[in-house]
Amino acid sequence: MPVQIESSESIQYLQRFLTHNKARGMVAELSLESELGQNKSVLELKLMPGGWLLSPKLDTPQYYRYMISVLPVLYGSPEELDSAVSLLEKDRGWQALATFLSQSGIGIIVSGASPRGTFSGLNSLQWKNYSYRNEKLFAASHDEPFASWPGERGRAGKGSPWQPDVLSRFQQAAHSQLTELAMRQAFFYGYLKEQLHKPVEDPYDVDAFVVGYTGIVMPVEIKEKSPTDRGDFGIDAGRILMLLRLCLATDSNALYLIREVGEGESRAFVRWRYITLSDMVIGCRWNLQAGGRSMSGGATQTVMISGTLFRDFSLDNLSEGWLSENKSLQGSARAAVGELTQRLSHNLNQQR
Repeated sequence: MPVQIESSESIQYLQRFLTHNKARGMVAELSLESELGQNKSVLELKLMPGGWLLSPKLDTPQYYRYMISVLPVLYGSPEELDSAVSLLEKDRGWQALATFLSQSGIGIIVSGASPRGTFSGLNSLQWKNYSYRNEKLFAASHDEPFASWPGERGRAGKGSPWQPDVLSRFQQAAHSQLTELAMRQAFFYGYLKEQLHKPVEDPYDVDAFVVGYTGIVMPVEIKEKSPTDRGDFGIDAGRILMLLRLCLATDSNALYLIREVGEGESRAFVRWRYITLSDMVIGCRWNLQAGGRSMSGGATQTVMISGTLFRDFSLDNLSEGWLSENKSLQGSARAAVGELTQRLSHNLNQQR
């Protein structure tokens, strides 16, 4: 039986490591299911958890990208963890996702945890890792493959006080949601950083993946944002590059979801909106603006995108028909270019 982690303990653990901006972005993931109507089975069946996209500290880390899928519960024993991984290996949706990542040149590692003896908190977990090869998951030993990654100076970042509305929304979240978030952060901060002290290059977390019944896969980013005075939204330039890296080799598209909120302390919910990766690349402005801090502590650059390019999001955007129509990055870009060509022609005709 999985170990039950109290919701308050999960929240306290997350507060140790997450800044208020990171926590606000993460809480948008918790709101997706509750705010998109009653047909939750579509989300449960097609929206799969994301993971950490990491590279070891090498001279050419860009050639060694790994997706680490962190299992969402704390298992009672290593044997129970092995059984869960065996079931995961047989899951057709997960195999479709693994195939997508493999075809994109991304390594796949599944990591899960059980308590060290009697459970005494998220600081005392034993982790086990499984590497994906030839459609199988192979158990590693002695903290491999991460133990062999170079460096011993990795350190966990420190959180900052959360704003009251963010804390309140975490407190209202389902127990299973909080456990999943806590396990994902426990892997990165508690295991990689505090236990193994491993530095990593370009750490990004992918929020989710849409996996259709026919094997279509789309990476999904979920964020909470307010528009600027001119109606634009700012998106981290590195995140766009990360999505392109995941999608280019397989000619796949991606989804960027925004939980739009109003300005002010209340940050009242307005609506869910989305933009595809193809529309993002075609329609973004080219002059970057200074952004916030990245996970590695450096400054980020922000790409500004007009709010007119974002459309209302609903569960219809996860239907097989919509996924089939929008699955191709190049195909969707060509369709957008066709519209641009018509606009250019109309504009030139007006200038005669």
